[in-house]
Amino acid sequence: MSDDDIALSEKRMYGAKRPETHAYVASGLGVTRVETAGGQIGRFSLSERCNARDVAGASGEVAVATDEDVLVLTDDGFVPTGFGPATAVGYDGDGLLAAGDGRVARYNGEWVDIGAVADVRAIDGDRLAAAEGVYALPSLDRLGLVDVADVAGDYAATESGLYRYEGESGEWTEVRSGHHLAVASDGERVHAAAADGLYELANGAWEPCSLPATERVVDVTYGDDTYAITENGTFLVATAAEATADGQGGWRQRSLGVPDVVGVAVA
Repeated sequence: MSDDDIALSEKRMYGAKRPETHAYVASGLGVTRVETAGGQIGRFSLSERCNARDVAGASGEVAVATDEDVLVLTDDGFVPTGFGPATAVGYDGDGLLAAGDGRVARYNGEWVDIGAVADVRAIDGDRLAAAEGVYALPSLDRLGLVDVADVAGDYAATESGLYRYEGESGEWTEVRSGHHLAVASDGERVHAAAADGLYELANGAWEPCSLPATERVVDVTYGDDTYAITENGTFLVATAAEATADGQGGWRQRSLGVPDVVGVAVA
């Protein structure tokens, strides 16, 4: 049985149980779309060939930062927006933001500059992660830390540890030590990708995730399920047992065969 036959079989099996989610994986090869639902990972295909540096999704929208431009997903595929080379994209309550070449801007049909921050690595909600620290959006006030790889809510992943921002005191508290590559939070779920594995915040403690892959996780995102991607292109999905067709929850994997992976997003 071919991979396509397997994907079709999976699609029929889970299609009646849960709506299908499209995840978008950004890599040096381009943007790969992955179909998934109910813990099953179905078809995947290259949607856009480019050198993708970051990807973000929100409210049915998907944007990709590339070494040439910021692309947004439309009914006709990914189209350029005229930003120019970008290193990070993200969404807040007012829409799409991007950064590159020291410039931070918002898109509302055209790009409007917000200000300047060098070496931006990630944008999430009202936070921006950069080499020189975490910055608030849209003011771009610096909130502290250095060498920040990722931000999510009140969390920041850095070279030296994972930190949480205490709003009342305006100070950062280390919650995990060591090098962290990524952090994700949707207000209920929180995951942190460290050099030694993926961790989930559960009942106030950081518990290691029992992944079927040994490769290093570089990004995590949320939809109906929890999705993660490794640096070597293994796509991972974690689903509750009651939401799967076979009643078996936990993490499942599928290799996408794409190099230089940098992120994953769902609309």
